[in-house]
Amino acid sequence: MAQPSPSKTWAGGAEVVENPEDGSVRFTPTMYERDLARGGAWKQTVLRGADAWDSRINDIATAADGSAFFVGDQGPDGGGALIGRYVAGAWQLTADSGLPAGTVHASLLSVSSVSGREAWAVGQGYTEDTFTHVPVVQHWDGRRWRSVRIPGSANWLPTQVEELAPNDVWIVGMDYDTGQSVAMHWDGHRWTRTPTPAFPDSAVLFDVTARTPTDVWAVGWSRDTDKQRPAGLALHWDGTSWTQVPLPAGTFSLQAVTLRPNGGIAVVGGNDDAAVGMSWTPTEGWRSLGLPENDPQFPLGVSSVVSSGKQLTVGGWHYRSSGSGDSFRNGAILTR
Repeated sequence: MAQPSPSKTWAGGAEVVENPEDGSVRFTPTMYERDLARGGAWKQTVLRGADAWDSRINDIATAADGSAFFVGDQGPDGGGALIGRYVAGAWQLTADSGLPAGTVHASLLSVSSVSGREAWAVGQGYTEDTFTHVPVVQHWDGRRWRSVRIPGSANWLPTQVEELAPNDVWIVGMDYDTGQSVAMHWDGHRWTRTPTPAFPDSAVLFDVTARTPTDVWAVGWSRDTDKQRPAGLALHWDGTSWTQVPLPAGTFSLQAVTLRPNGGIAVVGGNDDAAVGMSWTPTEGWRSLGLPENDPQFPLGVSSVVSSGKQLTVGGWHYRSSGSGDSFRNGAILTR
């Protein structure tokens, strides 16, 4: 989700289409829009050419100049990954043709931009011949997307990117070789891996957001033993180092974080019994967001959150649980 203005919110995802003959599933990229200045009802956004794509919308980014991007998945024909650019009040769907050579089944998971001429996108793919994992880092220079190789990080998963300025960019994720979380920083000249707290078993970061160069937050999960129930993880960067911020006991994996007024943040995620939603301020610490009570027959999962002033929007889905596993039912958007 993203908010191009204080009154407008975009929520992107996919329509799930199942083939009744063979049970196969395809995705049609889909977006909804809510404008408080025009009644506040959610309406589906026109995405011309969306039916030609088998892709989700995985992330949306806006910039102060009114531009915006969204990113998605690589088409089954092995071409580029889905890119949406917001130009002159409408979305234009194109393909990122700058993926690393021979990459298949790629997904761009995150995008961030400071203008229509400067953006970054990250994700993952696989090599066509050996199906080896490929980290994908892309840079937009106003004309085309180019693949960027980050030194020393060949076997890792970039999950989220945040661009404060062309010389201040963060990428977080997970190092497959060590099983530990990764936080990389671009200063306009080089990429540097900044040490994050290590855990006896593993850790991963799913989201990162920055207020200033000395106020950066990242969230995910950690484990001290193999197969342990993942514990929520919140880290803060003060311009020098990452520090773990203690969470309430029992907090499960955190999926997303957004900035809130007065130096605060809001985080969402999930556990075995209910969706997790909390806010944090320097003076009050952690408080519940008061997400709806979980219905055992129709559980709620949440994975995105965006804030503008006192407005807060959470995106997720409802699912059904059974002995054979969980099955997706429908998307969910919560507002407050």
